[in-house]
Amino acid sequence: MPAFTIAVANQKGGVGKTTLSLNLASAFQAGGSEVALVDADPQNTSLRWATSGAEPLQVSVTSLAPAGEKIGNEIRKLQTKYDLILVDCPGNLEDPRTPEVLKVADFCLIPMGPSPADLFSTMAMIREVANVRRRVNPELASALMLNNINGKTRMREEIMTLLREQDVGTYLFASQIAQREIYRQIFALGTTAHECKRYMRGIKEARAEIEGLAVELSQYIAQSRAKRVVNE
Repeated sequence: MPAFTIAVANQKGGVGKTTLSLNLASAFQAGGSEVALVDADPQNTSLRWATSGAEPLQVSVTSLAPAGEKIGNEIRKLQTKYDLILVDCPGNLEDPRTPEVLKVADFCLIPMGPSPADLFSTMAMIREVANVRRRVNPELASALMLNNINGKTRMREEIMTLLREQDVGTYLFASQIAQREIYRQIFALGTTAHECKRYMRGIKEARAEIEGLAVELSQYIAQSRAKRVVNE
């Protein structure tokens, strides 16, 4: 069976796509899956992160950004070798790589900041997923998640209300990732929350919230697949 492929994408920069991609890939790898992380961004931040540490990461990280519009073909080649592939997509929809990744992905995880303004700036990404689903990849599922949460927030309820008003039918995960200094620290060390061997303040909390998102993501994907089978 080809690897389940998750695109981590949003045209808005600074939403934490790379941090999520690498830490989620590491969490799934720690859970026993054979995982590959594809860096589709020409800036190659994921690749630089993964290769800057004292020890190599267990997760396979490769840059396919040079493939350009042919990146979908390159991802398909990897799908025969792994259980799961996560793709760290470029930070703008004008880059041709993002729609090409969505054409071969099973799921699109859309991280966003915890504000109505972030939701409105994310609407273009939501529409792009819907367009790809309608035109070429009817099996593509997607969901939003809140990232870089600073303290307690009630924004989730406000964003849920706005999603209903916009009538985009996009699911919002309950799992949220906090704004933590530990994520910047492990980036500097070239490691992840699950592969970090040092005791560092906040590392346990980071592992727990990444695992929580991974579990919810897995459950949502399983539910989506079950509904699809029933509908067929």
